[in-house]
Amino acid sequence: MGKVRKRKPKPSKTVNNATANDAEEEELPVDNKENVIQTIIDQLQAADVEEKYCGLQTFAMLLESQESLEQMINRGLVKMVAPLLLDPASSVRNAAAGSLRNLSTVGHEMCDVLMEQDVMTSLIFYYHQYTESWIPDPTSKNKDDFDTFVQCTNLLLNLCESSELAVKYLGDSKILDIFPKYLDLSTFGVDIVTAVMQCLFVVVEDNPLATERVKNSSERQLKELLLLEDNDPSALLIKTLAGGVIINMCGGNISILPVDVMNQIIATLARTLSLDHRLACNQLSSNVPLSNAVGKVEPPKGKEGQVLENQIKSVLQVLDAQQSAIEIIANVCSCDDADDCMEGPESSDSDEPLDEDSCSNGEGVLLAEDRLPPELLEGLISLEIFDKVWARTQLPPENVLTILKEYEGTQLIYKKLHNLQTRALLCINNILLNLPIENLGGVSGVYKIWAAAGKLVFKQNSENLNLLESATAVMRAALDKIKLKSNEKGNESNLFSELALSDIELMLTGIRDCQEPEIRSNLIRMIGILALLLVSNLNETSSNVICTITDFILDQAHKENEVWVLAEAVDTLVDLYSEDETDLLAAKVKLVDKLAVLAPILKNKARQQKKLPKEYKVLVTTANSNLPRFIKYKKARLSKL
Repeated sequence: MGKVRKRKPKPSKTVNNATANDAEEEELPVDNKENVIQTIIDQLQAADVEEKYCGLQTFAMLLESQESLEQMINRGLVKMVAPLLLDPASSVRNAAAGSLRNLSTVGHEMCDVLMEQDVMTSLIFYYHQYTESWIPDPTSKNKDDFDTFVQCTNLLLNLCESSELAVKYLGDSKILDIFPKYLDLSTFGVDIVTAVMQCLFVVVEDNPLATERVKNSSERQLKELLLLEDNDPSALLIKTLAGGVIINMCGGNISILPVDVMNQIIATLARTLSLDHRLACNQLSSNVPLSNAVGKVEPPKGKEGQVLENQIKSVLQVLDAQQSAIEIIANVCSCDDADDCMEGPESSDSDEPLDEDSCSNGEGVLLAEDRLPPELLEGLISLEIFDKVWARTQLPPENVLTILKEYEGTQLIYKKLHNLQTRALLCINNILLNLPIENLGGVSGVYKIWAAAGKLVFKQNSENLNLLESATAVMRAALDKIKLKSNEKGNESNLFSELALSDIELMLTGIRDCQEPEIRSNLIRMIGILALLLVSNLNETSSNVICTITDFILDQAHKENEVWVLAEAVDTLVDLYSEDETDLLAAKVKLVDKLAVLAPILKNKARQQKKLPKEYKVLVTTANSNLPRFIKYKKARLSKL
């Protein structure tokens, strides 16, 4: 959201003369680099507009080098660039805004640096000084002020996404009182309205004070934007964002919205996700210039160049709109009270193992989908939202991706495609928890989802850790869904009845080699659920698989450094062996003795690692509480064998 293609330096004799060798910058000796940085400092502090502009352009170019970036930060250049957002010259403000916005896209850590370097103060003063009464002049050829507003708003968005302190500073400023006038599409155009909407989408989430201010000033405008009649990518992006802001203003609780507004939002999300992002990228790749015989790429110029630029912008709008739509759907399907059923049994003093059916509506398990508003559930099903989100997990063909990655003008599209895939998988995880299995293609349909996610995890050797985490979360949720269905009488699934040791070796190797605790946790839970699904169809093969998985999880638990992942492993074993049919297997693997050794290890690690996020603390507390009771319960049963 809000991260757009890096601006190219404007042609300037001053810039060209001062930076003639910048293309070879990374080959410069260290002392030359230091000289260049000192030159930038001198230029930024000069009184002459061209000098300052030249310094900003060189600063922007050196951002490409990690070494130079670190040197510039250490020399305090960010603190020198930020005040130039308030420079009297519009070209200087524009160059400062573009370079700082580009810097904010590097990552959350860089946004932390920007906050530490007090960029937020200058940014707030920019809005107070230059935007309270500004209205663009449609006859002016100088678009610096227009572009500066967009760049500053995207910078503000990135800082607020990364820092709660930035959100606080924003709330203490006049910015939320200034933004409403910039929602006038006829006056300010698509780019400015989109930038403001993207920022509001983030800022009002879980922020009652911001919500109240925006609601009082902008509720009517937001509903008007939601009802735009156009369905081109730019309009769908604005309509999608309007729906997202409206939902966030009601605390994410879509059920309190009027039914007609809810239906309009869901229909907008469905329309946005109906755009074929893969086809759009395929068509774009056909127009992207390729490298010539000497390996150089010549960007098209004139009318042809403008056509390509417009096509790139349109594809970016499609991807931004679809990512926003997916985030909205993921949020409304997050079902925060889904863990309510777990709270009661955890504090019980009973020696009996936890029973999944203990939380019921009088007719069995209280299904997660029962918590979604009926109108929302009906909309998700009738508009085939699941299929539309799943389609976003599919990337364009490899040759198309290569073309997009190699051309500078489309590199951001390449990045956004992978971000969209990851967000779509996280959304699929939430939808799996909330849609009836019958609307997901039944058990076989969910199994296909599990298998497809497994290919992403185990067969692509992906270095994208965010993708791996989201894909393993989908695998885990899919097996949970299948397990829940198989627990119903007459619904035992035989999908995994023929599973052999050779089939799970790839998974076990993947867990052993996994360095990321979140991914490791998902995979441990997943193979535990897999073992549990085999319990209903015990034979020699399935028993061997269950024993192998048990030994593996126990071995991993002893090696585990993160207490919450250790707790996940313990909880997985407790779930697996709470079934009475597993008593003989428990005796075979000496489960009780091995868990008794693990119990004090878990308790000690819990004492050592007290600073954990809330959800991890709950997991660790639950495991610590349940393990002694489970050992006592299972020991009593095994003594009767």
